[in-house]
Amino acid sequence: MNTKLLKIVNPLMFLAFLTNQIAMLLYKIPGKLQYSEQMTALHTIAGMIFLVLAICHIILNWRWIKTQIFGIRKP
Repeated sequence: MNTKLLKIVNPLMFLAFLTNQIAMLLYKIPGKLQYSEQMTALHTIAGMIFLVLAICHIILNWRWIKTQIFGIRKP
């Protein structure tokens, strides 16, 4: 079950990250969208979505994190 959910969460997390970075880039580059409220809103929303998906990603990978990072194994 976790593998199926990760196949959904991971690409969505990548898209949220990419959207976040593009929004910030468009906000900073001189042009029509520089310092616009739309880019600020898009950056904020994409960042929140990324955070929620990152938490889901950690929850879905928690068993792997326990064994690989913390060295906790079932007896």
